[in-house]
Amino acid sequence: MTTAVIAPPPTRAGEFIAELDTMIASRKKMTNPLYQLILSGAAPKRLLQNFVIHRYPIKNHWSRNILGIASRIEDYELRKELVDNIYEEETGGITESRRHLETFADFGISLGLTREEIVNPKERLRETYALISHNVRACNSGEVHFTEGVASVLLLMEGQPPIISQSGSSMEAVMRDAYLLPPNAYEYFTHHASCVDGSAVSDLEDDHAETARKILTEYCTTEQMRSNAKRALQTAIDLRHRHFDAIHRRFYDASEPPFRWSGKGNA
Repeated sequence: MTTAVIAPPPTRAGEFIAELDTMIASRKKMTNPLYQLILSGAAPKRLLQNFVIHRYPIKNHWSRNILGIASRIEDYELRKELVDNIYEEETGGITESRRHLETFADFGISLGLTREEIVNPKERLRETYALISHNVRACNSGEVHFTEGVASVLLLMEGQPPIISQSGSSMEAVMRDAYLLPPNAYEYFTHHASCVDGSAVSDLEDDHAETARKILTEYCTTEQMRSNAKRALQTAIDLRHRHFDAIHRRFYDASEPPFRWSGKGNA
């Protein structure tokens, strides 16, 4: 007679992490019209250019936000995992590539932008400022517990489900096969949007998301802290989608043709 193996009940920490993952998945990037359009391969050049211009400053705060969290992590091993994350983002040293932000700028340059137009644009959307303000406060201000930043910045960004088109292509593949970009122009998406299965947008971000879950399990230990972290995550999700919506609303014109790289750009 075989004895059934009964799985242990989930811990409260496990339930909490599952709640956060569900919140993120329910409003993942691909639920937004901006990403749906880009992944369809039909985004015009002007929209893609402004996608870079208005996403760049948020990405430019990434390492500083994670440093703010890391500086308050007592556990050496967990802190080291964050430092490894920052090291890879800032240097590309682990994957033997380049600073990831520079590869995102190269994507913009392949679309005909200059580096100056990307780094110092004439206009920044108020929705961009609002999202940056939330992220900096959650990670760096000291006004709130750092686990709010872990949930609403680190896990939200690194714990995204795969970004996949309706035909099953990754964002990396769409940049390559639909927009016809060369490898150095879509390198950013190799690191950040290349998976089509599993639970994360790339293998690299899957590791980083797991670090976030371990930190939350270790440090977000009271019901009040968990409630605050969920509230911060919900705020961040709302702000991100307003940011995406603003880019789509301001810069998409259906009469403009889909972008196709001609080989004449700077990529």
